[in-house]
Amino acid sequence: MQSPDFFCTDPFPNCCTLTVSYPGNLPLNSNLQPLPCHHFEYTSMLEELWIKDFALIREVRIAFGPGLNLITGETGAGKSILLGALNLALGGKASTDMIRSGSPRAFVEAVFSLPGAEKTKDLLTLLAEHGLDSEDSTLILRREITAEAKSRSFVNSRNVPSTLVREISRHLVDIHGQNEHQNILRTDTHRQLLDRFAGLSEQTETFRRLFKEREDRRQKLQSVSLDENEKNRRLELLRHEIGEIEAARLKENNELEEIENQENSLANAESIVKELSIAFQGLQESDESVLSHLSQIERNVEHAVQYEPGINQELDSLREARYLLEDAAARLRSKAEKLEPDPEKLQILRERIDVLNGLLRRYGKSIAEVKSYHERAVNELAGIELSSDEEQKLRKEIKELTTQLIKKARVISERRNQSAEQLEKMVQRELKDLGMEDTRIRISLKWELSEDGDFPDPEGGTKKYALGSSGLEIVELLLGSGADETLRPLRKIASGGEMSRIMLALKKVIIDSDPVFTMLFDEVDTGVGGGIAEAVGQKLAELASRAQVVVITHLHQIAGLSVAGTVHFKVAKDREKGTSLTRLNPDQRLHELARMISGSEVTDTALEHARALLKNGDS
Repeated sequence: MQSPDFFCTDPFPNCCTLTVSYPGNLPLNSNLQPLPCHHFEYTSMLEELWIKDFALIREVRIAFGPGLNLITGETGAGKSILLGALNLALGGKASTDMIRSGSPRAFVEAVFSLPGAEKTKDLLTLLAEHGLDSEDSTLILRREITAEAKSRSFVNSRNVPSTLVREISRHLVDIHGQNEHQNILRTDTHRQLLDRFAGLSEQTETFRRLFKEREDRRQKLQSVSLDENEKNRRLELLRHEIGEIEAARLKENNELEEIENQENSLANAESIVKELSIAFQGLQESDESVLSHLSQIERNVEHAVQYEPGINQELDSLREARYLLEDAAARLRSKAEKLEPDPEKLQILRERIDVLNGLLRRYGKSIAEVKSYHERAVNELAGIELSSDEEQKLRKEIKELTTQLIKKARVISERRNQSAEQLEKMVQRELKDLGMEDTRIRISLKWELSEDGDFPDPEGGTKKYALGSSGLEIVELLLGSGADETLRPLRKIASGGEMSRIMLALKKVIIDSDPVFTMLFDEVDTGVGGGIAEAVGQKLAELASRAQVVVITHLHQIAGLSVAGTVHFKVAKDREKGTSLTRLNPDQRLHELARMISGSEVTDTALEHARALLKNGDS
């Protein structure tokens, strides 16, 4: 098989449109590497993103730079599709609707380079625990979706559950914007951010290990403390329950939801196909369709534009509406063509639903809880089989571990409280620069009261507090829009743009202690302009000098950044070819900035403004 040529990653090659074709069939796990065109010191980065037959994309292969990567394009061009593709490769939810119309499958492949072992210790440990190796300091995540609703995830060519991919991806990429992959929405992330800032990562990892050791011993103690008759009854029950759960061969935690969706779709296949066909006819197929009328309206406005340029924006809106309706019509037709009644498959799905619901009735409210119950049952079974002579030994070990945990929890808690106030002040200063001077941010540190708690009242009272796997504190970011507004959890009140800017401020403060070295910001420029946009750009530029940053932006102030190693991509949509991506050379980048400044009609004034932006960025 012939191998494709190497491709250049210089920020401004003369002709670098990344919709490419390859001789022969390139293997999905190809280790194609970019040619280094300039020197840049970096740690970990997303090197490539290869997308094929995904949504409106036929085939795009993107070679990212190690510093600042800018992505621009007109509204509706497909920038969100690129984000969706990356999210899929990182373990996001898969759907057959993501497959390009007429294609049997879609796949996305993301290639990451890794730094030395010290900087990715947690990631390498996770990979080793699952028997995965990073080949030549390279990690390849790939996701495939077929028209038969099958989804497969791969890490370095090995088939793995998507849940594991999501766990791995948290060490590789932070995505900030309106999407399901946002780490900032997870309260556990808030504690991790504080611990990294406080330099507590190693201490909390030691604490977690000791906590798990104690919990394992507590579970075994519970088993060995039973009398012989109770032991025998318990053994019989546990073996039955373990066998029943294992016989079900549970898959991903969302399996029941996915199967119920498939069952509902198949059960109503005829009705769905009928309704979709009617909708497609009304949109595009008939002579009196919506798109036929809209095309005629567009032609009328195009004629009027010759005499009244001031309605260019309205013409762009009509074109964007037509593109969106054409996309919707194509997806409706594709869905109608793929969906057909299948009584045999429907029966299989219903039988599987019955099995899973039976497990949920007996062992938990979710598949995750059933799996957790299975793990506890296996541990308990092993514990019961121990000799009763183990009881005294286990009690002694539990007491020693609890003493160690209390001592370490005090040290961790003190460090967290000291660092929280300092982190708040530093982030507050960054937010002020980003136009959020009225926003107050606080780090809430709470202890949970518990009658069975292990941690004694520091004031000598009778209260007891619960020790969790990460210590005493429940850490959460709180946000208030003004001095008088009640502070509330960030996840409940912040918009996508606000969360992106808050995370930008946090990343700026903790970059040296944060193990994630690839950050993607979408909507970070929402609702800002002028001087604030320039401040956002400055923060992004500072981050990009220390890590890889990918920014999807609509603002020319940000798109005009030119720090060392800047790469600028333009997303465009063609009626025939679909969504494509072009890596811009200097002249193309100048015209793209001018377009962002003045609109579809590039003026001399806009070009001069764009030249000034690029010149200032290089200075």
